[in-house]
Amino acid sequence: MFTLTPLHRVHTLLSLLITGTSLLLSLPRLHAQASSTFQRVNSQFPDIDLRETLRPSALKDIRNGGISITGKVRDLSLNEITLRVTNSFGKTYLTHTTVHSEAFRVVYPKDFPSAPPLTPCVLFVDALPSRSLTPDSSKRSAEITLVAYDSRKKRIPDYPTAFMTDLRDRHGKLDANSTKWRIMQPLINLYMRSYGAQLAGVGKPDFDINLPTDFATFKSSLALYDFDGRDKNWFSAQKNRPKRTFWKSVWSNWFNSSNDHPLDGNPANQNPTNYMPYAFTNDFADLLITHLLRFRLTTPSEDNLSTICSEALENLLACQNREPANFALLDKRGHQENYTAGAFRYGLFVNGDFMTEGNGWFYNPAFHDYAGGGVLNGRAVWALGEGLRAEPVGILAEKVKEALMLALQFCLNDGFTGGYTKRTPQGNIYWRDAGEHAYLTLGMLNACAVMPNKIVLRPTGMPPLTLQEVCTQSLNALIDLQKPEGQWAVYPNVDSMAITALVEGASILPNHPNAKRWLQAAEKAAAGWLNVRVNPTEFQNPSVHFGLRLTPETMTYRWAHLDAKSWANRNYLFFYQSGHWIHALARLYTLTGNTRYRQRAAAMVGYLCGDNPWGVRLLNEMGGVYNWVEDRNGDGIEDYLKQDMYPESTAFTLIGLFHLLKALHSSK
Repeated sequence: MFTLTPLHRVHTLLSLLITGTSLLLSLPRLHAQASSTFQRVNSQFPDIDLRETLRPSALKDIRNGGISITGKVRDLSLNEITLRVTNSFGKTYLTHTTVHSEAFRVVYPKDFPSAPPLTPCVLFVDALPSRSLTPDSSKRSAEITLVAYDSRKKRIPDYPTAFMTDLRDRHGKLDANSTKWRIMQPLINLYMRSYGAQLAGVGKPDFDINLPTDFATFKSSLALYDFDGRDKNWFSAQKNRPKRTFWKSVWSNWFNSSNDHPLDGNPANQNPTNYMPYAFTNDFADLLITHLLRFRLTTPSEDNLSTICSEALENLLACQNREPANFALLDKRGHQENYTAGAFRYGLFVNGDFMTEGNGWFYNPAFHDYAGGGVLNGRAVWALGEGLRAEPVGILAEKVKEALMLALQFCLNDGFTGGYTKRTPQGNIYWRDAGEHAYLTLGMLNACAVMPNKIVLRPTGMPPLTLQEVCTQSLNALIDLQKPEGQWAVYPNVDSMAITALVEGASILPNHPNAKRWLQAAEKAAAGWLNVRVNPTEFQNPSVHFGLRLTPETMTYRWAHLDAKSWANRNYLFFYQSGHWIHALARLYTLTGNTRYRQRAAAMVGYLCGDNPWGVRLLNEMGGVYNWVEDRNGDGIEDYLKQDMYPESTAFTLIGLFHLLKALHSSK
């Protein structure tokens, strides 16, 4: 048991093709420094503009005791503004201010009656026209997020996670009776009543989670947590699912005939109850890592985070195959993979059944995420390593160590049989490709911080290896795979994770003879990505996020350049990739102190916090992050936002944010 210390699938095949490093196997899956203003204003932009408050950063150090909130108005008839601040503890404070020369300024908490002194927290700031607190579609409000940390005391805030909460406290009390309700209830309502939710197509100005119908909407159409399974008797396991804590890969009413198999075997039966929600192993692992970081780095707002982490870790462990026999089935192509002891299964249904070829997402024979080594094992091992680092002793820690050793034996030895494990020309072993190997290496490195001298791998015909030796070989494999110009791939998620793994290696093994080489390789790769240019005829605003890098000098957000048949000729920004880059740049900043890394990471966070063409929170009040945004009319400005909050985008963004916050008070 953890002890607390202070410290869709996407709606179309499009997401399959851009999810994780499966891009390497299937398609249809700057130096422009972030400037202080967007060149053009989207027609959906509010009448009030708070974006300058987010510049140069949405991350605010509270050591001086106050945060300035400044803004401008486009509507000259607005002469009074109401500022509303809701903090991550669920408390709201108001002030009114007049507009002078189309601008206004207040200081939080000084100018907000009854507001307490600042402590590390998240602040959701809304600027509303006049004194009305009711959204007015003719005079739109502005919405931003500020993240307050304390560099003097080296404390960072927890981020609210209503999107994946269980609404169950450590005493077993549920929903409105739980200690979480006073925090989650106002934040869920705030999101559903926001302009951002309205743009995403789910907003409801009078939404109230206290109402049974609205609470049901939240559980079926927004939340990832398995509320149906929460209230069952968990004294015994449910098939292969041993514990209560479970996050679905998307909200319940998303599951249908396009992404699931009919329970009664009748494809004509389109009743939503005929499709059972499930979790992909990799998505589940991503969310678990997020909670483990909350546990390790913050003072959590949830009083049962210990139970959430330990129960989720046990459910992840249950997804690992521990038998020597191959669990893969013959698929619709007539092919059978070779997944033996140590490999992770593809996923788990909420009733405890395993996902296999032919059911769930893989009911569609065109979907092959599991093929060729899949996109599951690397991230599962990352979660195991984070779990061990968060709780290095105890019964569960021993289970994690065993699972980690078994996974490494498969990924770095037994996987040669299926062609998933490979060797570089220099002789170093790696798992599948640079991106998937980077996930695996991150897991190993986190575990190495706990047990560097533990023998974890017994290569065929070779002496056994300690975890530090395996980490060294794996980091050197990434060096071997790096191209002369510093890239590993054209995909931003692959290179960002390789960078993160190399930096983490230099951090955890600082005295290793290769540590300097690992860090230099990471810096070379990062410099290449930071220096690329985006064609201004394609993209009008500053190139804050990372896209497809088809040449060493150029980057594009138009994935049609890669495969015109499978992609519309318009810009796509994918936020799981942004989360990966925030993580990579944060770790680089920690080790080098180079402010260029911090500035670019902060610009990406700022975009997600409201410095975007809509002026809304994309990392929202519930802790969710939308999967992607688009420029549908082709004018070079993002204009399409939909409610598609997803585990990868959410988890990787929060993981990056936590590392960036930590970096702000721990860099050289």
